[in-house]
Amino acid sequence: MKCAYVTTICNGDGYVPGVEVLGKSLLASGTKLPMVALATADVPPSARAKLARQGWQIRDVEPIANPDADHLLFPRFASVFTKLRAWELTDFDRVVTLDADTLVLQNVDDLFERPPFAAGPDFFLPDHFNSGVMVVEPDAAVFRKMVEQLLASGSYDGGDQGFLNVFYGDWYAMPVEHRLPVGYNMAHFIYQFLRGHPTLKRNLEKQAKIIHYMVQKPWQAHAVLTGGSAAWWQRYFEVHPEQSQHWRDRVHELEDWTFDHVAALVLGG
Repeated sequence: MKCAYVTTICNGDGYVPGVEVLGKSLLASGTKLPMVALATADVPPSARAKLARQGWQIRDVEPIANPDADHLLFPRFASVFTKLRAWELTDFDRVVTLDADTLVLQNVDDLFERPPFAAGPDFFLPDHFNSGVMVVEPDAAVFRKMVEQLLASGSYDGGDQGFLNVFYGDWYAMPVEHRLPVGYNMAHFIYQFLRGHPTLKRNLEKQAKIIHYMVQKPWQAHAVLTGGSAAWWQRYFEVHPEQSQHWRDRVHELEDWTFDHVAALVLGG
C-alpha cells in the first residue's frame, strides 16, 4: 500500500509550532512514510517553506466552511472541516490523519495495518471517537457524500468530530480492529496524570503512543498546567535548538510537577 501521515493547517500560522513538533516526533519515531500537510491559502509562504524544509509535503487545499459559523464552540472551529479533504488524497491507499496538536512518542506505523475507518475513543464521550487520530481510506465518492451530508446535518459539537461521529455512526458497533486503544490518542492531561502516579506510570511507556493536547496548546502563551508540557517542548527545542536554554527545560518540568500536585490535591491526595 501507498501510505502517508496527514495533518491540516489553516487560519494563518498559529498552528505552525504544532505541525513542526508533530513532524519532528514522527521522524524521531523512525517512520519512513511521507508526511503531508494540507494547507489553506491563508498559511503564509514563510510558514510553508519552513515546514517543507522540515520534511512536510505541502498540499494546497480550499477551506471547507463551517456550516454553523455563527455558533462556534471555539474560534478555531471555523475551518476544521477542511480536515475532510484527507478523503480526497486518492493517490494514497491509506492515510493516518493527525491533528496539529498531537505528539508521537513511539513508532505508530502499525496503524496502517488497521482497517479503515478506525479511531480511538473520546475522553469525554467514550462511545464516540475522537477525530484527532484517524485511519482513513481516501475515496472521492465518500468525500462528496460527506460534503452533501454536512450541509444537511451539520455537527452536534460545531466541529468535524461531531459531524464525523454522525457520518460514521456505527463506529462503536464495528469490529474491535476499528477501535484504536486509548494510547494512540491519549489526552495530555491523562498522560500527565498517569506519568505522575507511581503505580499507573509502570505501563505508561508501553501504552502511550500519541499524546493529544486537546484543550490547552503548549505553544500558546495563555497555556498553563497543560500536562505533558516537557515532552512537547523537548521536541520543539530539537526543531529550534537556538531557543533551548536550561532554565526553559526546568520551567516546563516544573509545569508538569505542578500539574501532578494539583491533580493529587483535587483528587484527594
